[in-house]
Amino acid sequence: MSAWPHVPLDLQGHRGARGLAPESTIASFDAAIAHGVTGIEFDVRLTGDGEVVVWHDPTLEAAKCVFQGEDLTEALVADLTLAHLRSVDVGSRTLAAYPQQVAAPGSRILTLAELFDRYAAAHPTLWWTVEVKVDPTDPREVATREELTRRVIDAIKDAGVEGRSFVHSFDWAVLELARDIDQSLILSALMVPGMPVEDVRPWTGSLDPADFPDEVAAAAALGASVFSPYWTWCTPDNVARTHDLGLAVLPWTVNEVADLEAMKAAGVDGLVTDYPDRWTAV
Repeated sequence: MSAWPHVPLDLQGHRGARGLAPESTIASFDAAIAHGVTGIEFDVRLTGDGEVVVWHDPTLEAAKCVFQGEDLTEALVADLTLAHLRSVDVGSRTLAAYPQQVAAPGSRILTLAELFDRYAAAHPTLWWTVEVKVDPTDPREVATREELTRRVIDAIKDAGVEGRSFVHSFDWAVLELARDIDQSLILSALMVPGMPVEDVRPWTGSLDPADFPDEVAAAAALGASVFSPYWTWCTPDNVARTHDLGLAVLPWTVNEVADLEAMKAAGVDGLVTDYPDRWTAV
């Protein structure tokens, strides 16, 4: 559990501060930092021309995007060039599910290099949880898994943040690949605990979950430093058992004040939230 220097808990903004500004925009990252986060969790994907961009969804959705020129509704990010993506305004629309969101008109999708260029040196203690988005049940995404992972690692090293970054993924084959490329990288294993083995199996890389008593033991065998489950799994007993296996615990996505309090009481090492401003109430 030596991955974090933070005491007592690492507060990570989800896609910046998704509850306060449109996700993965400069406005969202600025809001997270303004509210005192010690880390930021965000997603990366590969474009059709090989750029690593900061974006969660596999497609461009009208609920989040304003298309200026060509209508790219539901177009796959993997089919688009960076130039296509630059034509899309991802800050003008707000989501009803996040009533505190303040629009940031004119925002554009960032590359990973741009994100690091803007914030890494300016915030030298900030941690970066880089979720590498690969669906192992999608042959197209599997085909570009290695390219995406290598480009992410290159960007982390170019920014000089390898000592304060997690390579974070639901696709444990990404984590195995990152481990094989550089054993010094800090790996964070995302998981929805309790799923049937047959549903989990595509996501655990070379490991067969049936060979382990539970997902935490499998993550430990993988060489992960962090286990990142959905927050409701994080009872004090589950957190303690994870610590006993040598892994830190980073639950997602914890938004209500009562739930933030419960995670703190359970002894988690960090948490991911859409509302970093609510942590001041805990």
